[in-house]
Amino acid sequence: MTRLDGHGLDHVFHRVRADVLDVTRAWTDSGGRADTGAAAVLELADPTGERPGRWLNAVGRPARLARLLATVVPEDDVVAATLTRGTGALAGEVLAGWGLGPATTWDRMVTEVAPPASGDGVPAVELLDLDRDVDEIEAVLAEANPDTHAGARGPRARAARWYGVREPAAGRAGAGSLVAVGSATPVPAGAAHLGAIGTLPAHRGRGYGGALTARMTADGIAEHGLVTLGLYDDNAGARRVYERLGFAVAHEVETWRPS
Repeated sequence: MTRLDGHGLDHVFHRVRADVLDVTRAWTDSGGRADTGAAAVLELADPTGERPGRWLNAVGRPARLARLLATVVPEDDVVAATLTRGTGALAGEVLAGWGLGPATTWDRMVTEVAPPASGDGVPAVELLDLDRDVDEIEAVLAEANPDTHAGARGPRARAARWYGVREPAAGRAGAGSLVAVGSATPVPAGAAHLGAIGTLPAHRGRGYGGALTARMTADGIAEHGLVTLGLYDDNAGARRVYERLGFAVAHEVETWRPS
């Protein structure tokens, strides 16, 4: 049994999410460890107090999860509810009662295996210094991944390890400006979560994103044994890269936000 075999409140994405936000309450209909379809909901709050409201993180089979959500009474306004995909169609009335409407659909991906070693000609990936490189990282993300919630000036930025690829200048790798960046944040559950990944549009198709993600994944597996990430379900290009590196979808989700 691996850490990916958990269900209900033991689901890997409950444990990872609960390391980012504080759990205020939890609900489950689990009948025990063997109940693979168990529904479970975590109510989460920002430990810094900077972001008011509550986040709901929910896993389990949609029909069971919809029934469980009907019993949940949040303590505060719901900022977002992330649910197993297909749940919203069955729990729309409950979600609308919290002032939420459908926002995005995306996939949570995981791997416990380091990617194959890279061959010659792979772009050089370097560890970045947040104090030195923060402006350049933010400039790349503003163009390459403007919707990320994990920017270099965010509340958890200094908990992350930042990586980058620079455009070669005068034939010297690593001598130019940043063209691709990403971060790997360790979580106490024993995993590295990848985020804020982006390559400048003018530099895509050159293997920068793949090299960056491969390096972050290899480091994360070596240190924690488990690496997670998320991507919008229609991002076919990124999906091909992640699958080539050994990632697999562990949870198809939909997020609902205030409408």
